Amino acid sequence: MAGWIKAMDMAGLPAQGMRRVEIEGTPVLLVNTSGQIRAFTGNCPHAGAPLDQGALCEGRIVCPWHKAVFSIDDGRWLEPPALEGLSTYPVRVDGDGVFVELEPKRPRVMPIARADGGAARRFAIIGGGAAGAAAAATLLESDCDAEVTMFAAEPQAPYDRTCLSKFVPAGEMAPDDVPPILPGSVESDPRMRIEHVEVKRFDVPTKQVTLADGRVATFDAVLIACGSAATRPAVPGADLGRIYTLRNVGDAAAILNALSPGEHAVILGDSFIGLETASALRKRGVEVTIVAPGGLPLQRALGARVGALFREWHEANGVVFRRSKASRFEGAHDVEAVCLDDGGALRAKAVIAGIGVRPATQFVTGIELDEDGGVSVDETMRAMPDVYAVGDIARFPLDSAAGTPQWIRIEHWRVAQQQARIAALNMLGHNVRYEGVPFFWTEHYGRRIDYLGHADHWDDLVISGRPGDERFGILYSRLGHLQAALACGYEREMALLSVRMREHLSIDSARSILGL
Repeated sequence: MAGWIKAMDMAGLPAQGMRRVEIEGTPVLLVNTSGQIRAFTGNCPHAGAPLDQGALCEGRIVCPWHKAVFSIDDGRWLEPPALEGLSTYPVRVDGDGVFVELEPKRPRVMPIARADGGAARRFAIIGGGAAGAAAAATLLESDCDAEVTMFAAEPQAPYDRTCLSKFVPAGEMAPDDVPPILPGSVESDPRMRIEHVEVKRFDVPTKQVTLADGRVATFDAVLIACGSAATRPAVPGADLGRIYTLRNVGDAAAILNALSPGEHAVILGDSFIGLETASALRKRGVEVTIVAPGGLPLQRALGARVGALFREWHEANGVVFRRSKASRFEGAHDVEAVCLDDGGALRAKAVIAGIGVRPATQFVTGIELDEDGGVSVDETMRAMPDVYAVGDIARFPLDSAAGTPQWIRIEHWRVAQQQARIAALNMLGHNVRYEGVPFFWTEHYGRRIDYLGHADHWDDLVISGRPGDERFGILYSRLGHLQAALACGYEREMALLSVRMREHLSIDSARSILGL
């Protein structure tokens, strides 16, 4: 389609802001920065979020849902979870009108020049998850003559694992419909190869990979992005059928098929994955009891006060909490009952264990692992020369309110992608440090909740509303500085915070942004 079409009057476009318009059924995002007007596709390529509901800040467009970041100059993707940029449209101002030509141009890839001159190299990515996908997309932006090999043991990988606890157990998404996360342009790049085979050994000093089928290959640089393995209950009867963990699409499909409305599921553990799964099952009318020794869900991540609010929300939706631990499972072939250490017992058609994970690094040799199996890295995600580690397994330095870095592992999907992009840039010879803001989202009873930052310690809480409300906000602060923000219904404000929190932000500034 050719020709200029009037999108809107210039007076309706703020001097520093965004507007969404529909032009012949096509959503278009108009961006005005001091008279410079640009037009992009109106929805985020990751999950279709309306970008006009996000933030425009410091030359960036930030997605309201999952905080993907794009350049306002040309729509390039700067931060995941989107792994491709925004299409652009020609735009001009004629008199009082803004006109757009509906001839989209694909996002212009800005080749990332090799800092060492661009010699051909062989890159390996061990792991087929979100981090591996982000690394592959970043490596293939470069104009180097490279070969990128991803080792993904699952036949479907890489796919969006965030759907597994949020939508599949609810019956809102079929297991076969869990979306892939690699853009088609990346997957079809002739420099890209995905090997669906398990890595049995990776020798760090030699960068040699040994595969389950006996093949051995050596690479110039390697990214370890293998993720974690779920912890299974270590009690009698744990080998019975219908006792699940939830780490892959096969697990999610099995849980969906095992439970029908009115049947009873016991969830061990009150972490995010346990509560998300409880919410999803309750949507289908499955009876749910959560068994955990702490008594308050999410207490470790969010604190006792906020954990109590989440418990009240889930109880209002029919979830039962038992402060106990499983001591034994009983049944003939499949689990039928869960015996508790307080002497009680619960009938169970299925058990879902969400009692923790451990870095799946048993195949890594030639480097000293942390006590918990993690891999310590520096700010560049480097573990050893030309070997990087990201995601669940990576213990990395993160600035604290006190001004000193704390060495932590963060087991969240988007953080893994942020780290993978940093690592991939450094595999290309750059020296980029992780300076992002950790972010994750969780979903309960149809409400998406954002968490920005990382709070291990805080000395004050600001609470407006409560979990379950259409709109609530909670701020964690220490020494007068924002540590973390938890919110629902503040999409634009949290998108803005995701940029502003790159520098130390006072709690007063954070309250002003959210209007608390």
